[in-house]
Amino acid sequence: MSKEKNTNEKVYKSTILVLVLIVGVLTFMLITSRQSLKEVSTERTIVADRNVELEEELNSILAEYNQVKNEYDSVLTKQDSIIQSNAEEIRRLIAQQADYRRIQRNLQLLQEITQNYVREMDSLYTVNKVLRDENIEMQQEIQQFTRRTTELAQTKEVLEGKVEVASALRAFQIEATPLRVRGRGREEETDRSRRTDQIRVCFTVAGNPVASSGNKTAYVRIANPMGNILRVSDDDQYSFVIGSDTLQFTMRDQFNYQNMDTEVCMDWYGTEEYEDGLYLVSVFTDEYRLGETQFSLR
Repeated sequence: MSKEKNTNEKVYKSTILVLVLIVGVLTFMLITSRQSLKEVSTERTIVADRNVELEEELNSILAEYNQVKNEYDSVLTKQDSIIQSNAEEIRRLIAQQADYRRIQRNLQLLQEITQNYVREMDSLYTVNKVLRDENIEMQQEIQQFTRRTTELAQTKEVLEGKVEVASALRAFQIEATPLRVRGRGREEETDRSRRTDQIRVCFTVAGNPVASSGNKTAYVRIANPMGNILRVSDDDQYSFVIGSDTLQFTMRDQFNYQNMDTEVCMDWYGTEEYEDGLYLVSVFTDEYRLGETQFSLR
């Protein structure tokens, strides 16, 4: 009985010892697991923080680049594809939690590329600004020159107009006289239409020292009360051109003008019967309308 009791005590003690060892081992494993989990959690936190830092650094580089790109979009087409390709590669490495130093090297490379482009764009901007300023200055000079040229042209036109006006011929003492021819060619004035045999038109071309001198042709147009021009024929040889108008004339004659008062007289021998009423007489040269007068028949 005593032996059996001793045996049971030994078994009991052995069991207790085994349980204590098991509990110890489990406790050690639990503590170790907790430490491992804590280390893993800490490492994940560090990795996550690093990833955030890398993302922020990447975004900062891209933000600086995009600011320049917005100003020089047309110039940076090729560079943009290179930078965007590098940025996508860095994002891929961050997502895969690749080696931190490798990602840092790629970021530094990308930053160098963008900074080089920024410096190039700043240089281009400076050159373009100088060119724009020079272009603006040149445009202003061209505008000033154009205005000056226009002013000179206008002044020239005014002066030419004044010269043209000054050199124009004018006539005074324009007289149209209906005449009756009696025996032996004796002439007498009349205001009777049925007694009128001819119409004499006389005028004096005023002297003008700035007008051109030489032989000139004078034209006389006599319009009857119906407004019809007294004329030899409707042929073109009985018409003349002044300005843009072609006019028929009643009679014409040449005179020599030497810049002094010059008297000119012409006679119209009509075969038609003259009508009662008001007749208008206009006098021209090839270049100018010299003046006009009128007379009446009854």
